[in-house]
Amino acid sequence: MQDDFLLLVLKNLRRENTPEEHAALLRSLNESEENRRIYAEMAASFSMHETLASPALPYDTDRMLTRLNARIDAIPSALPRKHRFPWMRTWAVACAVAAVLVLGLWVFPRLKVSASVPFETIANVEGEEVRPVVLEDGTHVYMRPGAVLKYNVQTLKHRRLAYVSGDAYFDVARDEDKPFVVKTSSISVEVLGTAFSVSAGEETTQVLLERGSVRVLSPENVSMVTLVPNQKAVYKASTGDVRVEPVYAAAFITSQYNLVSIPDATVAEIMEALQNRFQVKLQWDVEKDGRHFNLAFLKSDSLEDVISMVEYMTGIQCNIIKSIQP
Repeated sequence: MQDDFLLLVLKNLRRENTPEEHAALLRSLNESEENRRIYAEMAASFSMHETLASPALPYDTDRMLTRLNARIDAIPSALPRKHRFPWMRTWAVACAVAAVLVLGLWVFPRLKVSASVPFETIANVEGEEVRPVVLEDGTHVYMRPGAVLKYNVQTLKHRRLAYVSGDAYFDVARDEDKPFVVKTSSISVEVLGTAFSVSAGEETTQVLLERGSVRVLSPENVSMVTLVPNQKAVYKASTGDVRVEPVYAAAFITSQYNLVSIPDATVAEIMEALQNRFQVKLQWDVEKDGRHFNLAFLKSDSLEDVISMVEYMTGIQCNIIKSIQP
């Protein structure tokens, strides 16, 4: 029986299951907490493997893995090394944790999603922490408790598409050929590459823009308003009314999502900001780099985690030289 269950799980993750097999899987998940735990572990593994195998993630993960395993070794109750995945990385682990509860088999009862298009689902349904997620196109999403995200950023030809309920902050990777569309139960938000938050409730939906530009569309897909940074659009489903309010986006994002944001910064500017924040001296292998990046990380993230993100994002290597004594 257990082998039959594992086969159902594998076929579901590969999107090869029939409607009858899908129904059988749901029955098995409802019958046993152990079955749900096994599914969650397999889903996490499968999700990380697909993410790290994607050509959209060009940076070598060995350095990040070394840091992660070192931090695991420092924890007395850590898993034995034989139970770790050799291709694990910090951000993928965060994504896998958020992906628990069967990739959202029981969520999104109100959002209409095309059954012909494959979607991945991530739910942050427990705890009180913001969950960070990295999508295959490089888009970063931060999900508050209760948020659910369903997305496809790879196989659609002319757009990247996400459905969201609850509160989520999006830092969208720019792609001129494939706009990123976020849909709620009532409105849509269309962007190319920008950072904004969505609070999607049953009656009221709020869209707050930190940087870039977004277009807010009505349920009939008619453009209602285009936001500029530090503006918030509030839409009421019962009346169809939308109003725009000024807001200090950086302070809101920090308070709601526990985030530190370093927008439109060079490598040197990012390193200077990190040195000041963590009171350390850093050394990196590219002193003059004219590229600009947008970095956001949780205030609770360690310096090692943030450096791993910067290395992945920029392709540079960075080392901690020494702590700066106060």
